[in-house]
Amino acid sequence: MQRKRLTELLLPDRGIITSVCLVALFSVIFTATASAQTDGYGLPEKSEYNKDVRTGTWSIYAQGGLSWATGVWYENVDAKKSYGMSPAVGGGVDYTIRPWVRVGAEYKWSRYRREQRLSSLDATQMPIKAYGNYAANYHNAKLGADFNFMQLWPNRKNQWFNLWIGTGVGYSMTKANEYGIYFSTTVTENGTSKPVTGDININNGSSVSIQGNVRTTNGHSAFDRFYIPASLHMEFDVSRQVTIGLKGEMDFILNREELAPKNLIFGLATLRYNFVPGKAKKMQKHIDSRIASMDAAVSDALRKAEAEKVRADRADAERQRLEKENAALKKSLNDCQQSKPVVAEKPEYTILFDNNSSFFSKEQGEALKAFAEQYKGKKLSLVAEASKPGSKEYNQRLSERRLERVVKALEEVGFAADDLKPSIAIGAQRGIDSAEARRVTITVE
Repeated sequence: MQRKRLTELLLPDRGIITSVCLVALFSVIFTATASAQTDGYGLPEKSEYNKDVRTGTWSIYAQGGLSWATGVWYENVDAKKSYGMSPAVGGGVDYTIRPWVRVGAEYKWSRYRREQRLSSLDATQMPIKAYGNYAANYHNAKLGADFNFMQLWPNRKNQWFNLWIGTGVGYSMTKANEYGIYFSTTVTENGTSKPVTGDININNGSSVSIQGNVRTTNGHSAFDRFYIPASLHMEFDVSRQVTIGLKGEMDFILNREELAPKNLIFGLATLRYNFVPGKAKKMQKHIDSRIASMDAAVSDALRKAEAEKVRADRADAERQRLEKENAALKKSLNDCQQSKPVVAEKPEYTILFDNNSSFFSKEQGEALKAFAEQYKGKKLSLVAEASKPGSKEYNQRLSERRLERVVKALEEVGFAADDLKPSIAIGAQRGIDSAEARRVTITVE
């Protein structure tokens, strides 16, 4: 008889260790993704990140973890606890059509085992089964589609987290082996052999031979079945190209009949590589595009400057004529101005911002607070601006955010909303492309 030592996949006392490892894996995932950033200068805003990374893109992934089988025809009897779970590995390829849907193909390998350690034997039946072990290796291949549940909130801040719900159709190819040990006792009397299942009566005139034997069996079976998968996949982007995740899946076996299990259940960790440009390449492409656009704008400005020079020359003669008239009028104008009552100039305060920013420094905040304290109780008007580079819509939104930031600071000092009117954001309407346009101007009325 061939002997083989069986090693448990997981010892009974390692259930707690497994739980601790899963908690540690979750902690690592959330720690790694806490610092993941999806936007920056030259890259899409956060609301556009998923659209940029997950529109018409390919990805490949590897996965590994544990599997369970339910409804197996071969029941456990006094089996080791580790026979309830098995290792599982696999991988796949996906094509993400839009941020909310992707399709792909996947392969998984795993196994399930059952064991029978019979502590009591039924001597009324021969042969008597003393031990049994059933092991099945299966290969699952599926075509599926996943739907991103988190895209119900497409403008969410943390777009590096996605929750995919998937289904599809799969085919499971399984080969199994059943190993058993049987005891048998037979009695031969007067040339006739029969199993011993009860008491034996022997007299002096009988010729009886009693024989005992041990028999081992090793049976093979195979079956192929279609199945319907249902999966839930949490994914976290470490970068634009690397994604890690946790996946739970249940496969419902169709036409299972006698040998196939009812369900196959998986708990897997995944590592995915997305075939998209890295952050540096994306930024470089955007900057190159902006440089080309600025070069075209410079050329256009030079052409306009030439045309303006011609018009300026024509107007120069007219200007000289008008200068003489202006000289005569200046004296009269000065006399009129001196005769007018002196009107105090309205105090103004200007807050400057960095390029593409709606935040001001702590020092600016202190200076603004000092200015506001000086004119508390008076009416203020505010005008927020942005410099010319960038689209009209983006500059308008940027100036609105700058205006909101300053209004909030003034309200904290004690100004009421009615004291801050009019407050308008004009974007880049003045057409200035230098730093002086990145500001909010406050005027005391």
